[in-house]
Amino acid sequence: MIRRALVLAAGLIVMALLGAAPAWAHGGPIAIDVHGDGGQGITATVVYAQDGHAVTEQVDMTYTAVSAAGKTIGPFPLTASAEGQSFYVSKNPLPLGDWTVTVTATHPSPAAKTVPVTSAELPPVGAAPAPAPSGLSTTALMAIPVAVAVVALAVALVLRRRRLSFSQR
Repeated sequence: MIRRALVLAAGLIVMALLGAAPAWAHGGPIAIDVHGDGGQGITATVVYAQDGHAVTEQVDMTYTAVSAAGKTIGPFPLTASAEGQSFYVSKNPLPLGDWTVTVTATHPSPAAKTVPVTSAELPPVGAAPAPAPSGLSTTALMAIPVAVAVVALAVALVLRRRRLSFSQR
């Protein structure tokens, strides 16, 4: 009886410790992942360096950018985006061209990341999409393998029926 109680108590302690492990890892240094957004914006994702979990509290970040010609702009703030947790975006457009962008965080812990970014002009919203490539349509590309599978199944059934009829003779 005592042995069962000890095993149960040890199991509960291990479960409590393992269940609380991710909470212990939160806090401490953060890591910033920085990218261009494909147009003239900067995006940053912030995680805890120790466990890779998203930083859910507000992160204070700014970015500066240096062009290939040596022109410096910023610092500009990055603001939390509604698109995802720990996802930040720039509000100030980056001028067209190649830039070296440095994002600096001051809260909840200091961190910085420098990356090359190419700022490009996006097509206007509502612009006509590019014409579809000529050739077989997606429907045709899907129908061909299905038709081959149906024919193969039919052949297999005919051969099986023949084999059964020959074995019964």
